[in-house]
Amino acid sequence: MKFTTAVDWLRTAERIVVFTGAGISTASGIATFRDDGGFWTRFPPEDFANWKGLLQTAVLQPKRMAEFLVAVLEPIATASPNEAHRAIAQLEQFKPVDVITQNIDRLHQDAGSGNVSEIHGNLFEIVSFPRQEESRELTKMDLLEIVQNVKATQSEVWAGPKLLKAISPLLGASLLGTHRPNLVLFGDQLAEPDWSNAQDSVQRCDLFISVGTSQSIYPAAELPSRAKAAGSKCIVIDPEVGGVGDLWFAAPAEQVLPKLVSSAFPELTEEQCDHE
Repeated sequence: MKFTTAVDWLRTAERIVVFTGAGISTASGIATFRDDGGFWTRFPPEDFANWKGLLQTAVLQPKRMAEFLVAVLEPIATASPNEAHRAIAQLEQFKPVDVITQNIDRLHQDAGSGNVSEIHGNLFEIVSFPRQEESRELTKMDLLEIVQNVKATQSEVWAGPKLLKAISPLLGASLLGTHRPNLVLFGDQLAEPDWSNAQDSVQRCDLFISVGTSQSIYPAAELPSRAKAAGSKCIVIDPEVGGVGDLWFAAPAEQVLPKLVSSAFPELTEEQCDHE
């Protein structure tokens, strides 16, 4: 009954918002930050989740910083979209879909989603300060090269200077200013214009799908409630967190989403068969 209802909501929706968190990318090999044994257990947020802490760690504990960077960058640099990302992208063939993501991995874009609001920014866009209008893009190959250079510093006795050089394409300072990834860390405002676009999307949707997010990080966690207050139906897909929703599927997104989308739009499956 629950599955049939969700399929019917997909078929009849006029505008869909898909709100994603770290859980959607675990099947792509990117670990979550808040699970037991996750990143914030290994790397305390006060040292690694804000710019001041990161810079201090890089200078005072370069080997610890190198360990953190490898743990964060390598999985993202080698990740590919999984079935959940692809199902969301396929949904755009049939409905207007706005993706709002807390993730910094750009896997939605890699899967083919065209309208993505990255409210926590992303790891690939490098911005300069104070001239914020200047930016450049890193590729996954660039990230992999940084990872390899960072790994090479871990055996060095005086690792600090070599680490700073290794991460210079990603993070650094000069007489002209500083540059860093366009990320939202603790204490930062959510990314703009993405956050404003996300709020507008929530007000206009009639179906809101929350995927792999703990719904505990504010103000982003307010989005499901805002959608419901605006009259939207709400589906939650998460193995552990029910959150604010009319229907909750307690299973991994890569299992649930492809089945929902293919059941709602069987012509998608038929088209795939035609191409095989």
